[in-house]
Amino acid sequence: MKIWLLVGFILSAFVLSKVYAYKRFLRDSVLFTHHKKLLIALLGVVFLGEIGFFILAKEQNFNHLTYRVLGTFIVIGYCLFAACVIGDIARSVARIFSTKITKRTKILQSSQSSSPNTNQINQGRREFFKILLDLGIVVLFFVFTFKSYKNACNVPPIREVRIRLQGLKSPKTIAMISDVHIGKVLGESFLRGIVKKINALNADIVVIVGDLVDEAIDFVKQDLMVLNEIQSKEGVFYVSGNHEYYHGIDSILDFLENLNLKILHNQNIELEGFNLAGVDDLAGLRFKKYEPNLNLARKGLNSSKPSILLTHQPKFLKFYDVSDFDLVLCGHTHAGQVFPLSIFVWLDQKYIHGLYRLSQKTQLYVSSGAGFWGPTIRFLAPSEIVSLKIYPA
Repeated sequence: MKIWLLVGFILSAFVLSKVYAYKRFLRDSVLFTHHKKLLIALLGVVFLGEIGFFILAKEQNFNHLTYRVLGTFIVIGYCLFAACVIGDIARSVARIFSTKITKRTKILQSSQSSSPNTNQINQGRREFFKILLDLGIVVLFFVFTFKSYKNACNVPPIREVRIRLQGLKSPKTIAMISDVHIGKVLGESFLRGIVKKINALNADIVVIVGDLVDEAIDFVKQDLMVLNEIQSKEGVFYVSGNHEYYHGIDSILDFLENLNLKILHNQNIELEGFNLAGVDDLAGLRFKKYEPNLNLARKGLNSSKPSILLTHQPKFLKFYDVSDFDLVLCGHTHAGQVFPLSIFVWLDQKYIHGLYRLSQKTQLYVSSGAGFWGPTIRFLAPSEIVSLKIYPA
């Protein structure tokens, strides 16, 4: 039942966004008066492309080029909708000012002799503002499309976060990435750019908090070899995300075992300044393999040192007691990836992006991720490489 509700919601959202774009822009447009049938047909093509993407997106043998093309329809549909919303707001504001100006004009006309050209002038102004609004929506559409694509594909910037932990003896730097999603769109050059920025941080450790791989491992082995170039003082550590399970968790982990990183399977390791623990993702409960086990992950923690936990989904905190840990690091949410989807992320995961205090002892940081999932778009949800500066409290 839930899946059909989701499908119904997606279909309704796509249809309503196209109806809205037509009614608020194309129907009243001055620029496209003689091309409305063509534009309606194009909206239909965009809609079919969107549906095609979601029908095929779960297919393991989804051709990479087809994936990108159909994903582009999602970007076009969303950016057109967003531009129309902004245009609608501008139209409403313009009407308010127009009403005030009209009232003032009538007052002036009643006290002075009215000119026969007044109506023509007012009509000319209205036509001019309509054209201006049409052009504005077109410009916004192209700007939103360009920026959304650029935000998704560019190597993310460094975000520095300062955190104080009880029991820490000296400052430490943790470089954190999550949700890189190496696969159908993002590949070696993107990951190489991330590694270059990580190495510039001179971090004590590097953590990769799930969803590193978003494709069958045979397609991305060469891309992932770049991870061997990561430099850190005490090592590179990884926990699985839900997308690794979708593309063959066994074969992915087998390959990652041969790279210059340590996979934390429900276990912890004592480092120079703190304990570092990691759990497998919640998706393991569904797939009945590599299931999360927090009891194993916290077994034998050195109580004289602060403890940090890596777990991919913030939702993990709904089901497990993490009070033994001073800091929990998560990803998964993409900060919503596309506004206002952050609302649905909050409903599912409770935490969206940033630093949260769970208790007097325990803090949580949720990364917005380095890459993206699905269509090539990030809108009002910037990606990041996180530089965690950990200081003694």
